[in-house]
Amino acid sequence: MTALRELRIATAQRPLLHGLSLELIPGQCSALVGESGSGKSLTALAIMDLLPPGLRVSGEGLSEVHRLRRAMVFQEPMTALNPTMRVGAQIAEAAEARGKSTDEARVYALEWMRRVQLPEPELSYRKYPHQMSGGQRQRVMIAMAMAQDPDVLIADEPTTALDHAVAHEILGLLRQLQKAEGFSMLFISHDLDAVQAVADHLYVLRNGECVEEGPVSQVIQAPAHPYTQGLLASRPPKDRKPLRLPTVQDFMDGHSVSGDERPAYPGGAPILEVVGLSKSFGGKAILSDLDLVLHEGETLGLVGASGSGKSTIARCLVHLTQPDAGEIRYRGQRIDGLDRAGRQAMAREIQYIFQDPFSSLSPRMRIGEAILEAMQVHRLWGTSSEQRRKVLSLLEAVGLPDPEEAYAKYPHEFSGGQRQRIGIARTLAVDPRVIICDESVAALDVSVQAQVLNVLNDLKDRFQFSYLFISHDERVVRYMSDRTMVLGVNS
Repeated sequence: MTALRELRIATAQRPLLHGLSLELIPGQCSALVGESGSGKSLTALAIMDLLPPGLRVSGEGLSEVHRLRRAMVFQEPMTALNPTMRVGAQIAEAAEARGKSTDEARVYALEWMRRVQLPEPELSYRKYPHQMSGGQRQRVMIAMAMAQDPDVLIADEPTTALDHAVAHEILGLLRQLQKAEGFSMLFISHDLDAVQAVADHLYVLRNGECVEEGPVSQVIQAPAHPYTQGLLASRPPKDRKPLRLPTVQDFMDGHSVSGDERPAYPGGAPILEVVGLSKSFGGKAILSDLDLVLHEGETLGLVGASGSGKSTIARCLVHLTQPDAGEIRYRGQRIDGLDRAGRQAMAREIQYIFQDPFSSLSPRMRIGEAILEAMQVHRLWGTSSEQRRKVLSLLEAVGLPDPEEAYAKYPHEFSGGQRQRIGIARTLAVDPRVIICDESVAALDVSVQAQVLNVLNDLKDRFQFSYLFISHDERVVRYMSDRTMVLGVNS
């Protein structure tokens, strides 16, 4: 067993991690849970000895940890893998770093590709990262880590970007490898379901401080700290639809949350209809003869594994992808038969909330300008001063503190949850009737996710638009949706 005691990390101006103590036990998994900024990834970087210059770090046992063989599996393999190198060569390179010859490293890489259950290892060895699915790329990352024969494996949000079925497979693989190889694992996540599946011991971090720790079952079943209670309660329940999801802040402030449930959808006329939609890419059928109806004021959930066609449907609906066959009707009219004015009106009335608002917001534009731009394109809301007032009212409606201050800031000055609120405000700027939410909360911490889901429901109640809610998270889809449509591959 290796123990870290009083691990502290600080800048010259302020502390970032306040005396964390944790144990790394061979054959066991310790998990770090907390919101963004809680110190989870800083702890991992300190163990890996990868902290950026300018940070001061201290802690008893840190030098002993640094003498261990350490490896890390990152959240986004597409970013971590070299796009110009075949994946087999990248795994072999990791083995060579541990002293194996070129020939030995190739054999070792193929062995690990088999052990992480990559299909046809000899063929996969020669592929580039972009030629593999997200789950396969994560298996490559695990193989790279295991090729280094680690004493300690750090898995930093390894399943966040994966659909439920693939994430379940990756968690099972990590646990299986740990039992077989006996390494210590540090699992970092904001997904408490994932933590329950893989971890033995849990550390809950908040603002750089460990507020609670203990065996996973004990902490999950009987959380002592209000922050832990809030994290657990923020998850959408499996068996009901409360009017509002509780948030961490509710528990920290001692506020009670109403137990009332959301009223049943009263029904409305069809606003968006899809009939016999088919689409193939490179000869592979993604959608096959699909039918779909979205009613006014309804939230229709689309859930399915990666590759099931969820995002392809959304792209067809907004004319970003041309279907091979089928009809799409908006308010009873085929969209391929609309004149220019009709297409422009439809483009305004069907809007998108993207998964990553940081990518969809221009880094060069202030927030107010980005929202104004949408209004100006469609010539909405009157004069420039009236448009500015509308922007401020939208920033207030999505729950951003101090809209006047937010108006003048750039995207990088906001947190992930705040940027998603800004993305929602920009979507509302053109007064849409249908909003497509494509994995809109997938990248958010569970507590921030609850806040954004509450905002989406509040706005729907206020403005009476319809949602097409796309996600791989069945809990979230079940909570948000009036009806749910499950897509399989080649639906």
